Parts: sequence; structure tokens; C-alpha cells
Amino acid sequence: MFQVSALELEHCKELAMLPGSLFEFTSRYIPVVRQQQLVALYALAQSVASIPMAATDDAVKWAKLKWWSEELAAEPDSPARHPVLRALWQSGARQRLDNGLLLRLVSDAVMQIDAVPDAHEKAMFERLAAKGETGVLLELALDGVQIETQELNKLAAASSLFAMLSGLSTDRQSGNLRLPLDLLAKYQLTQTQLDQDPPGAELLGVISHLADSGIEWFSQGLSGLDTSLGRHLQLRWAMELRLLTRLGKDAGTNLRSGNRFGPSDAWFAWRHCRKLGRW
Repeated sequence: MFQVSALELEHCKELAMLPGSLFEFTSRYIPVVRQQQLVALYALAQSVASIPMAATDDAVKWAKLKWWSEELAAEPDSPARHPVLRALWQSGARQRLDNGLLLRLVSDAVMQIDAVPDAHEKAMFERLAAKGETGVLLELALDGVQIETQELNKLAAASSLFAMLSGLSTDRQSGNLRLPLDLLAKYQLTQTQLDQDPPGAELLGVISHLADSGIEWFSQGLSGLDTSLGRHLQLRWAMELRLLTRLGKDAGTNLRSGNRFGPSDAWFAWRHCRKLGRW
């Protein structure tokens, strides 16, 4: 039986299970063995994805991403590997993930360094789908299942959009930079209004519009899924859809308070798990 050492597991939890985060919440509803695998995987994704957002020179970011690409391509069971990669191996997750899929995490991070606003919503959808696809494929590989490309694109884009919009409550500046230019023009949203705190009606209108788009993508993607899909992904997507719906109805309140989970969320998650028939 696979078992992650306490030291590596604690290190991964500090990276992946941020207090109040969605994964910190959904991870409570999965068995211990799978939880350890997902904690290691999410910790790896967080370690790589945070590099482009760091307040350092691009040269430093490139050097860190190069280091990670070398780590991911090296012998996975070497004791000299990064603690997150050791946890990935000890949990049994690394044996299910090929190098090419893991290296997509680095490729995704590279594209974030020189990111520019999307010209229109279609371009945003394509970018979000490509960005979110990596994490979905990694988790699907752990479960040993696949989903159709059309559903994958919809769900990956919706999940990435959820992350972008929910992140506006803590990092308005970086999130504002990725809003589609055609929507900014449609809502006559200026840079001054983007930076306004609290956010004005124009920005809230854009956020509600995008939340509605994400809800549609989730609904279309989830409608065609096979029931054999891993239960954590199903729960995660159900929770993201729930919170996007909440954001679309009252963007102002959710931007001020962030995504906080309470008793109603726990009840919703429990009911959803029961509906899947596996709890």
C-alpha cells in the first residue's frame, strides 16, 4: 500500500490546501489514499503555476521553470527529488502520470509570463480551455478514465474561468488584465473603473456576464459526462458551478467577501455525493 511520509505530506498540504480554498473543502469527501495522491498533484500544480505570478524578474521565472522541467523529466523515484515529487511518487500517483502530461504544467506557466488581454470572448474561451485542460487530464489519468474532447474543453474552460473570477476578490489587478477587450468596450469599462474599489457597476456587469458564460459551459460539459468519472472531479465541478452561480447573482458581495464555505455548502456537497451513489 502506498503511503506518503508525514514530512512530505505536510509540505504538500501547505501548498495545496490553503485555508478556505475549494480543494481544502472538496478533499474532505475523498478516501485517504486518493486524498494523498491529489494533495501531491495539486501541490505540484500550485508550485509551478505560482511562478509567473511572483514579483521577480522574468529571468528568475524562466530559471525556475527550467529547473522544474528538469525535475519532472528526471527519474521520479530518486530520493534527491523535490519533496512534492517525492510525495507524488510515494502516493502512487506519479506511476500513473507520464512526463509529457506533467511537463504541460511548465508549458502552461510559460504562456502566463507574457500574457496579454484576449481580444474577444472566443479567444478567452480557447485560452481558458487550454489552461484548464492540463489539470483535468492529470486528474483523469489518476482515475484511469477519459472524457470526450468537447466535454473536456467546456469543463476545462469553465473551471479556469471560475478560478479567474474567484481570484478577483484577492488579486484584482492580475485578474482585470485578463478580461476580454470586447467586453470592456461593450460595458464601456475604463482602466480607472477597473481599479475602482469597491468595484463599480461596469466591472460587476462584466463579471456577471462571464459568470453566466461559465455556467453555460459547465452545464453543457456536465450533461455529457459518463458516470464512471472520478468522484472528486464531479464534486469539484459541482461546487465550482454552484459558486459561479452565486457570483453571477451577486458579483459585488462575492468580490468583497471572497469564496467562503459554510454549512449550506457542506450540505450541498453531502447531497451531491449521495446523488452520485458512491458515498
